[in-house]
Amino acid sequence: MTLIIGKRSNLSKKIFEQFDDCVLISSSEIDNNLESILKYCNSGVVNIILNNFQASVLLNDDNDFDDYIIKSLLNTSRILSFLINNNIVINKLIYTSSSSVYGNNKFCSENDQVKPMSLQAALKISNEELIKRICAKNQINYTIARVFNMYGGDDKFSVISKIKDSCLNKKTLNIINGGRAIRDYINIDDVVYIYKVLIYNRTKYPTILNVASGNGKRVIDIINSLKSRGVVMDINNIQRDEIKASVADVTLLGEIVDTEKLLDVKNFLFNKLS
Repeated sequence: MTLIIGKRSNLSKKIFEQFDDCVLISSSEIDNNLESILKYCNSGVVNIILNNFQASVLLNDDNDFDDYIIKSLLNTSRILSFLINNNIVINKLIYTSSSSVYGNNKFCSENDQVKPMSLQAALKISNEELIKRICAKNQINYTIARVFNMYGGDDKFSVISKIKDSCLNKKTLNIINGGRAIRDYINIDDVVYIYKVLIYNRTKYPTILNVASGNGKRVIDIINSLKSRGVVMDINNIQRDEIKASVADVTLLGEIVDTEKLLDVKNFLFNKLS
């Protein structure tokens, strides 16, 4: 049985669609009754996927700080401690972290020093450290998946989803700083496939793993590629501080899956818009 914590997450829903023998559990269910998890643990052995991250937009309201931190950090500790104290064996744990922990890093390696530039990124790092300690103490096989710019599925927040929406619905697309920032985009179906390998193969994989394509692209280049194929859109430029480059070193990932077969974001968009 695989327990997926974070019911509303786009990634959680995709994993639920494609995994066998799994269940979605919401943070509110845990808040109200932590013991309810036990009904999914009849075999005494479970896999855990922690997607209990909170949207960064919630930090715009100071009143959300307490709840944000509880759901982002405290629930991780509560869930793992509860399962361990009830003698549930955790066969494999995956924590969905983020490329944001690297900060402004042009080529991100798992061995690089983390440099968070936001509270959300700092909480991700806190979760990572918490998981490292708990898993080391209890000999749990775990992987911290640092997912880069994910798109696809029910995504409504990524710039890729906004490009698609702009084209399909004739909306003006707002891009930041001329779309010159370099990002590493990975499709949600590829993320799910990587998680499947991590969960179902018995090999002990790296404890920290970049989940990304390894290819950096600028938004303006993606837009120009679509224009060259006859897909046009109205653009409005916004000036704002942002990380200039964030691209993953996928050397470790390449030992697990064939990164050359990961979906290219330009082809994804063209297929959706053609």
